[in-house]
Amino acid sequence: MNAEIITYFFILLLAVSFVLPACYLLVLHFDNKQYSFFKKLKWTALLLLGLLLLWMTLPSFTEMISRDYQLSEGGCFLKVVDSKSTTTEVTFSETNNTFSFRDAPDLDAYDEKIPYYCQVTTTRNGEFEIDYRVYDKDTKKLLYAN
Repeated sequence: MNAEIITYFFILLLAVSFVLPACYLLVLHFDNKQYSFFKKLKWTALLLLGLLLLWMTLPSFTEMISRDYQLSEGGCFLKVVDSKSTTTEVTFSETNNTFSFRDAPDLDAYDEKIPYYCQVTTTRNGEFEIDYRVYDKDTKKLLYAN
């Protein structure tokens, strides 16, 4: 399992762990005078944050569980966004779709002038990137797979 899938499930677990206790405390103890206004405000903010995270992750939940992924392929170029965090952007030449990954392949060059052939796997709705493969443009030899 790669880092992108682990991150997805971590965000989903974090959202559930925010929403359930916040709902419990707000619904059952909202009229309780023991809890101050700021404590209720804190739990409301936690509930809203959890709902935001659920809103981001739930549309892709069935696709992640059933591994119903979409494969995009074609001519592309790679760009290393930040050398410290080694974030790589894969941009397809024909469609201009850009996908971001947290690892940098060890290739000769990264630039718009150096074309590669790429395969990027995402969820069907395109919200979460799963993995990518980089091939030589001419020989289709696999250069990198994360």
